[in-house]
Amino acid sequence: MEVREAELPGIGMKFSFESEEGETICVVIHKTGRREIYRFLPGHDTPDSVIELSDQEARELGAILIGTHFQPDVQDTARLVMKELTIEWLKVPADSPLAGKSIQENRVRKLTGATIIAVFGPAKKILNPGPDTLIASGDTVVVIGEESQVRQFQERFRVH
Repeated sequence: MEVREAELPGIGMKFSFESEEGETICVVIHKTGRREIYRFLPGHDTPDSVIELSDQEARELGAILIGTHFQPDVQDTARLVMKELTIEWLKVPADSPLAGKSIQENRVRKLTGATIIAVFGPAKKILNPGPDTLIASGDTVVVIGEESQVRQFQERFRVH
């Protein structure tokens, strides 16, 4: 999928792509943080629908779309690659150096370059965890970084 970018002077940026069904999805990000999402049906020059979101609403929707709230049960590993960015959902086994320690104690970013953006456990859902966040055996961590950084994270902390 090719994402086209265009600067909108005085307004912000526009990103657009064509869906598998031939629809064009266009997102305008205003300098104020407001977002507009336009859906164009195949062969149409005017949008079929428009959604306007505040900055906070857009960020929450983004978190939902990348799977920080819910992961569908799929056979393939939950992985998203956007240009140079990779996001992985990884289960922490009991023998992982992550288990029982905080993000800071494990020096995750310093040692791998990757960043933990969410931690899920049986009774916890932590989005944008702080350095003092403890990771337990059985938790699922959502890690973001370049593909090589995420791979290094997986190897160093023995998570899959």
